[in-house]
Amino acid sequence: MANTKHGLPQTRGFFKLRGLATGLNRENAFKHKDYPSGGARDVFSFGVQTAPESTIYVNAEGFKNDKVYLFKQSEVKGQKGEQKIVDWAKRYDYINEGFNPMGVSVGLEQDIEGKNITKTYLDYDAASKIKEQLEDEQPIFVRGDIEFSSFKNDNGDVRRNKKFVVKNVYNSKAIDFEVDGFKETADFKQKIIFMGINKSDEQGETKFIVEAKVITYNSIEDAEFVVYNTSLANQFKKALKPYQALDVWGAIFNKVDSEEVEEEITSFWGEQDSFKRVNKSFIRELVINGADPSTIDKETYSEEAIEEGLKKLRSEGQVDSGSWGEGDVEIGDDDLPW
Repeated sequence: MANTKHGLPQTRGFFKLRGLATGLNRENAFKHKDYPSGGARDVFSFGVQTAPESTIYVNAEGFKNDKVYLFKQSEVKGQKGEQKIVDWAKRYDYINEGFNPMGVSVGLEQDIEGKNITKTYLDYDAASKIKEQLEDEQPIFVRGDIEFSSFKNDNGDVRRNKKFVVKNVYNSKAIDFEVDGFKETADFKQKIIFMGINKSDEQGETKFIVEAKVITYNSIEDAEFVVYNTSLANQFKKALKPYQALDVWGAIFNKVDSEEVEEEITSFWGEQDSFKRVNKSFIRELVINGADPSTIDKETYSEEAIEEGLKKLRSEGQVDSGSWGEGDVEIGDDDLPW
């Protein structure tokens, strides 16, 4: 049985971005919170501009705890490594012995020869280190985990979030969005539990909405993905049944949808004039461009298994009638055939 609150294996998701760092000096970009228990949490939220009109915000975040787990890889292939539990203050004292914390790999500094200096920091420390070392418009490459969550707002409505949590951030070569042949890097890969697919015609644009579930450590979340490729959508509809899992991948679509509105006003200093007011809204979609049929799992996430998992969460007070688990408010390959 999986080591999770509900007994189901997690369906993990990952992302990779290449672009220019932005939004570093926004108000509340860095947040620190102390807890009565003596613990603390740091969060640094910054943007990665992956194309002229696309900026994706990511988080470097973590908790400060009394104890830290360090790991040392075995020198013998196939053999388990060693684990050491140390006090927080000694979390980096055993690096020379080969014991490293599991955390975020940061490579934003360079030595005198211009080579990247890469160090691994605990998630909590990484938030402040990245804030300290990163500069606006610095070209970077970022990898990390996609985290899905949900919460209830003040009106009792369930709101669902997806958060991009940094696990690797490195200097990148120079980026020129205007160069011929520029290709945006804003990709994701996710194991999903397929629930259905439906056609949606919005503003004359045909797309298909994939309803899915994703399994986190302590929740079962509803999630939505998009398919624009009609033949791929048809393959989903023909080959998949609800509660079957598979690996999908595609592009993170995150752009501004601007609507220009003409508005007439009367001026006391002359004739009637007009001006344009631009209403901006953000469109964020995880667009599926491909899937791997060899990963189709028809048994692990059956309807009965999902219901049993929800039952366990309800018994622990993790789920109520209006929500699929506890949530956290968000801060801030080429198309492949089957």
